[in-house]
Amino acid sequence: MLVLIDKKGRKHLVDEKIEEYHSNYGVLDLTNVKSGDVLETHLGHKFYCVKADLLDYYERLPRAGSIILKKDLGAIIANCGIGSGSRVVDAGTGTGATAIFLANIVGKEGKIYTYELREDHIKIARNNFESAGLDDVVESKLGDVREGIEESEIDAVIFDLPDPWLAVDKAYNALRIGGYVAVYNPYIEQIRKAYIAMEEAGFKELRAIELLERGFEIKEVGTRHRTRNIGHTAYLAFGRKYNQNI
Repeated sequence: MLVLIDKKGRKHLVDEKIEEYHSNYGVLDLTNVKSGDVLETHLGHKFYCVKADLLDYYERLPRAGSIILKKDLGAIIANCGIGSGSRVVDAGTGTGATAIFLANIVGKEGKIYTYELREDHIKIARNNFESAGLDDVVESKLGDVREGIEESEIDAVIFDLPDPWLAVDKAYNALRIGGYVAVYNPYIEQIRKAYIAMEEAGFKELRAIELLERGFEIKEVGTRHRTRNIGHTAYLAFGRKYNQNI
């Protein structure tokens, strides 16, 4: 995939196999184009071309609903010790944004098992996995984690569900000793219920947090907070599985 950046800084994600790209600025000839090229449409408008990376794809991902934002995904990855070779259950596929981000982290040696209740979302997600070149790392499943998780000795389970407390015990059973559970939810009441359920299931190292991101405008005249910032997105809760004998 390629990213074409117009004069206003807007990004256009395109398949590098196509020969022409049509936009309001005119037609671009993409024959033999490579990263770093400056292209000009037949109307005289210029585009800068770079090879797309995961972040470019994530930002332009075809979707059917809201996704976990980067600031929260980073916290989940860091607080669950997810890295190369990790095996992770993603409960609540949506259209695959979280699974794609995680798959890029765990790499070919790891595996993402992602569960979803809606067939239409799974169809979109599978297309997204293939487009991102990560379909061999992600295994998508039509299923309800509240009824059980098929995998065992998992490194981390991530819940992006309206009622995660109903599946916390299933996460405990699926995790290896020392594995982590993470809950993402926009409502504090749901996080409270999940936190209590995690405690009752035997999870330790429990914590609940919220992350706020504040951007800055840096100009010659001075520096100030951006007028429009990312405010509340969600609350996060984490827990770790210990040996029950402790």
